Amino acid sequence: MGIVSRYLLRQIAAPALLTITAIAVVGVSNEIKERLSELPVAQMTFGDVARLAFYLLPTLVAFLVPITYMLGILMAFGRLSENNEIVAMKAAGIPMRRMVLPVILVGAFLSVLCLAVQDRVQPWAYRKVMELIYSELPLRITLDTLPTGVMQEYAGWGVYIGKKDPKDDTLENIVILKPEEGGGASAYYADSAQLSSEDGHMKLFMSNLHLIPPGESGYATMLSAPTAWLSVPKMPTDRPSIRRRERTLKQLFEEERRLEDEYNASQSESTGADLSSYRMEIAGRLSLPFACLAVTLTAAPLGARARRAGRPYTFAVGFTIILAYYVMTMVFAPRSLSPLWLTVLQTWIPNLALGLVGIGLVWKVDRV
Repeated sequence: MGIVSRYLLRQIAAPALLTITAIAVVGVSNEIKERLSELPVAQMTFGDVARLAFYLLPTLVAFLVPITYMLGILMAFGRLSENNEIVAMKAAGIPMRRMVLPVILVGAFLSVLCLAVQDRVQPWAYRKVMELIYSELPLRITLDTLPTGVMQEYAGWGVYIGKKDPKDDTLENIVILKPEEGGGASAYYADSAQLSSEDGHMKLFMSNLHLIPPGESGYATMLSAPTAWLSVPKMPTDRPSIRRRERTLKQLFEEERRLEDEYNASQSESTGADLSSYRMEIAGRLSLPFACLAVTLTAAPLGARARRAGRPYTFAVGFTIILAYYVMTMVFAPRSLSPLWLTVLQTWIPNLALGLVGIGLVWKVDRV
């Protein structure tokens, strides 16, 4: 790689890295915000948030890299034009096509890298997200971590804790509604209670207990005891079934073939919907990473021909390219169950359109 190529790529790297950092923070924050309803926030630490952000980042790579690399190209060429550096390079006999070629090659490399990340790193990262949300964090929830003053659900129980004594971890004025196998629920009230672990099982030892068992024929009898204990159930860790984003391309193709056979045999609407969603996932995995190459082919020659237009031109071109890609994605998105090859082709149309425009611009980039 020549001196000019290295110089141009360094100029692109700085704004691209700055932009990807800013957009990644926003993107990861939105991903976490969307999952707040699934997260036991009270049990989360800063380390958990950092891990969740780290695991979510690979799932956004294919979206972040094309936008940030394109903006880096436009900003770098815009600055070079403002400083007359492109004019100086042309005066030194360096054609514009020579300037944009290494930029396009890096765009192609980034597309392949995004494809690899989506196929290998993303499934691993998404599995880690699911394990953290549905396995690790729920196991941290115990009765003594529940907030006071409100009725809470805990492993099928209804639990109300009046207040907590931090000195000896005593729970005061505790009410438990415990469903019974025969139907109905027993109501336990205790002046105080403490959690204890015996042989790996949690038990709740209650003092001055009042118990109302499930009523029979419309009435119930209150029972009292100075002390009693309840075996505390474990929080369920019902992890959702494996999702599409957790699968590699090979696994997606295998599941798509299985669903196709099932759909051909049953013609079930639900199976058809699942088959369509898997084909859309495969098509997205095969097309979205190459958006980086497509926008690079368009942005590089446009940036090189900026002619000292400044930042307004840079952001206008960048916005136009992104808008065009988004509109084509929406217009050509499959809206019904289609063969896999047709679904892939439809999702590739934005890449092909921008790529062809970009090839034409690169061909004419040296013309006045």
